[in-house]
Amino acid sequence: MALLALGACGGSSSSSDDTSNASESTTATGEVSYTEFCASADANNSKLPQIESTDDAAAITTKINALAAALSDTASKAPAEIKSAADKVAAAAQAMADSLKSDPSLDSFDAVVAKYATPEIDAATESINKLVSEKCGASK
Repeated sequence: MALLALGACGGSSSSSDDTSNASESTTATGEVSYTEFCASADANNSKLPQIESTDDAAAITTKINALAAALSDTASKAPAEIKSAADKVAAAAQAMADSLKSDPSLDSFDAVVAKYATPEIDAATESINKLVSEKCGASK
């Protein structure tokens, strides 16, 4: 599923500058720092539970809620060049979570995936993964 494919950072930025409430920070040399964004993307990859074929509806709902919260956090830290894409992916994940609140069944999950796992979301996810690969030091 494209929404679960938000990539990870394999390394860190060369700068440790940090500014609160900023999508990106600028170092003394004027370079953009992706530290917070990369850390959030890395956490999404390494810490979020994956949906398994053996999961029941309650487990899937719990995992989708965690995914939505994590992608919202990542979107809040996204650099300007992919902010729109990150917001789209986070919004789709939140919409999935919201839909499952009213009907947390496996049939509902399948319908939600069909509705929100669209080519537009796939393209947004791909652009995020590309930036993560280029700016966060992921090496695969």
